[in-house]
Amino acid sequence: MDRGGSQKKRHKSVANADIISNLPDVIKDKILCCLPIKEAIRTCFLSRKWRYTWASMTELMFREDDFALGNGNEDGDSVRFASFVHTSLSLHNGPILKFEMNARRVHTFSPGGHIHRWMLILSRNGIKDIQIKTRIWRNYKIPSSFFSCVELEYACLQGCIFQLPPLFTGFKRMHTLHFVEFCATENNIGELVASCPNLEELILSRLLSFADITIHSTKLKVLRVDGMFKHLNLVTPHVSSAVINLQVNTGYVPRAGSNFNLSQFIGSLLDIENISLLGHAFECAAHGIVPGKLPRLLNQLTEVTLELDLGNLKEANAAHCLFQIAPNLRRMELQLMHRGYSAPTSNFWDSVDHQDCLFKNLYTVVMNNFTGSCAESGFLELLLKDAPVLRSARIEDNNKLDKESLKLILKMRRASKDAEIILL
Repeated sequence: MDRGGSQKKRHKSVANADIISNLPDVIKDKILCCLPIKEAIRTCFLSRKWRYTWASMTELMFREDDFALGNGNEDGDSVRFASFVHTSLSLHNGPILKFEMNARRVHTFSPGGHIHRWMLILSRNGIKDIQIKTRIWRNYKIPSSFFSCVELEYACLQGCIFQLPPLFTGFKRMHTLHFVEFCATENNIGELVASCPNLEELILSRLLSFADITIHSTKLKVLRVDGMFKHLNLVTPHVSSAVINLQVNTGYVPRAGSNFNLSQFIGSLLDIENISLLGHAFECAAHGIVPGKLPRLLNQLTEVTLELDLGNLKEANAAHCLFQIAPNLRRMELQLMHRGYSAPTSNFWDSVDHQDCLFKNLYTVVMNNFTGSCAESGFLELLLKDAPVLRSARIEDNNKLDKESLKLILKMRRASKDAEIILL
C-alpha cells in the first residue's frame, strides 16, 4: 500500500482548500471589521462565497479623508463619500452593532441632510455603538431617530445640539456617553443623563452652556466635565474618578455669572478615589467646602490634582477643607496659578494648625509652576512638616527661583526622614 502517495494527496488537498472562505461567519465578520471599509467591501470580488459577506458586517467605520483624491475638489470628495456611505447602508443586510463616521463637510449634517437618512437606517438595525466625529465648527441637530436607537450602549457625538423628543423613554442600556464641542441652551444634558438609568461613564469635552446644568446620577462611576458653564450642579454619589475642568470666557466678566456648586458635589461623593479640579473650578465655586457640614469623610480618596491659586483666600480655604476630609491622600499634584485679580493671603497657610496632620498618609506631591511666593512657600513648609511618610516632593519652578530661594526650600524641616525634594 502506497502510504507516501496518499499522504502527498492529503497535503495537496489541504493546500488547495479555501480555508478562509470556510471559516464560521462570526470569524469572517471579525476579519472584515479589522479592514478599512473600502477594502472590506472589495472582498466581494474574491469569490462567490465572499460576494455578499461584507453586507452582513456588524461594524462599519467611514472616514471622509479616505475619499480625498488630493486634486482640491473637496465637493467632489464629499459627494463620493456620501454616496459610498448611503450605498453601503442601503445594501447592508443584518444588524449593525457599531457605526463610526468621521466627516468634515457641513452639508452632511445640514437639516434634512445625509445624517438624518443614515440615522434612520441605524435605528432599525439594532445599533449599539454610535460614534460621529466632525471638524466643522457648526452645531448640527441630532436627528430625532437617534432617540429611537433603544439598544444603544455607547455614544460619542461631536459638534452637536439636541432636544429630547416628547415621547422619548430613555436609553435603558446606555453605559457610556461622550459629547465633544457640545452647545447647551437648556438642561438637556441633565435630562438625557436622567433617562439613562445604567449610565456609568459621562464625558463632556469642550462644552459650552448658557443654561443651568444639573446632573444627578446614582450609577455614574467615571465623570469628565470640561467647558464653560453658566451654572453647574453635580450629584454623583458613586463616581470613583472625576475630572472637572471649568473654563471661563475672558472676553467679559464671567466670575459673577459662572458658578459651580462645589460643596454639593463634594458632599454627594461616597466612592471617590481620584479627583481633579482644574481651570477655574475653585474660583467659580458658588459655595465653599465646609468640613463640619459634610456628612462623611472621603476615606477612599487617594489622589487629587488641583489647579488653584494658593494665595487666594477663597481657593486656599476650599483646598484646605478638601484636605481635611481626605485623610488617606497618597498622591497630590498642584497646578499653581496666579490670578492677577485675587487678593494675596500670604499668612493663610502659616495659620493652619500643624497638629491637624493633614497629610499623614501622603507619599508623593508634585507642585508645577512654583514661583516661591509667600503663600506657596508657606504651603510647602506646612506639607513637609505634616507628612510623616512622604517620599517625594517634586517642584517645577521653570527656572524662576534664585539660589537663595532654592536653599531655603532645601533647608525646610521635614517630618519624614525619607522625604526627597526634587527641583525641576
